[in-house]
Amino acid sequence: MEALVCREIGDPTVPLSDSSPIVLSRSHPVPELNSPTAVRVRIYATSLNFHNYLQILGKYQEKPPLPFIPGSDYSGIVESVGERVSRFRVGDKVCSMASLGSFAEFIVADEKDL
Repeated sequence: MEALVCREIGDPTVPLSDSSPIVLSRSHPVPELNSPTAVRVRIYATSLNFHNYLQILGKYQEKPPLPFIPGSDYSGIVESVGERVSRFRVGDKVCSMASLGSFAEFIVADEKDL
């Protein structure tokens, strides 16, 4: 899948290049369902928030380990569900917030968080 990956702390306004702290990965692994109540969402919309910018700069109070996929707010369509998911089916439209990971084609969340 494609994902915008922060590989080092730095200025995210630098154009994508060898000196940019972020890179566009075209072969990032698709996240697996990690629990029976997990839902994988194909992301169709996300937003850039100030805290995403601060995380890449290394100035936010939460400092995720490198490399990481930034992004929090997202909406999309359910792609697959864990065996104990009861609230959603493949094809359902959903939206949510995550601490990281929405600057990608797919994200996995627990059904209670959607």
